[in-house]
Amino acid sequence: MYSYRKTGIIVGVLFLIALLFNLVGMAIYEPFTKSTDVMEAAHPNRIAVIIGLLIDFISIPALVLIPIVAYPLFKRFDARLALGYVGFRALEGVLFTIGIINSFSLLSLSEQFLLGGRENAAFYHAIGRSIQAENEWSTLIYIIVFTLGAMMFYTLLYKSRLLPRFLSIWGLIAAAFMLVGAIIGLLGIVPLSTIMAVCGAPVGLNEFTIIVWLLIKGFNATALEKKS
Repeated sequence: MYSYRKTGIIVGVLFLIALLFNLVGMAIYEPFTKSTDVMEAAHPNRIAVIIGLLIDFISIPALVLIPIVAYPLFKRFDARLALGYVGFRALEGVLFTIGIINSFSLLSLSEQFLLGGRENAAFYHAIGRSIQAENEWSTLIYIIVFTLGAMMFYTLLYKSRLLPRFLSIWGLIAAAFMLVGAIIGLLGIVPLSTIMAVCGAPVGLNEFTIIVWLLIKGFNATALEKKS
């Protein structure tokens, strides 16, 4: 029973790291990398941007490790779905890394602009806007991958009863809502900022609730013992 609780706490800590470091990191660097005048803003504030990106980068190993740590428990209930969850989280990590690298490239572009590119300001601004647009499109794709993986996670929780079922049902509905938002975003109907604020909030609150539950109670040992 102790090992089940320990696994739950580890998963909760990984969720906490992924969520907290992502939110803190973005709050530090996004005011500069998403600025309408990114060429003027990025390089002069490079220390803040670099620190923010590195903090955000810490989220990647945490989110990839979540399904790996939980896999020995999840596979008892649905091995294929558990393996699929591992795969989708790994794909998340790849897309996350691409976004981080793109944001770092804005620093180099901004530096070149400030060193002597003002005469070709329109050219540099066009490239900067292109990188920002690429980040937005890749974020929408990331959200789709994230929500599909999340739906696997919540389905596993529902089938296993490792956590109270109201949490898994809430998570499934929230993930589906966010998936619809991302698809609408791909169609250009709603901006990414609105999708993140409106559609991301229910998932974020659900993840925070799961974190608190796991840190306090861990996984339901009774459900695991019945499956043994």
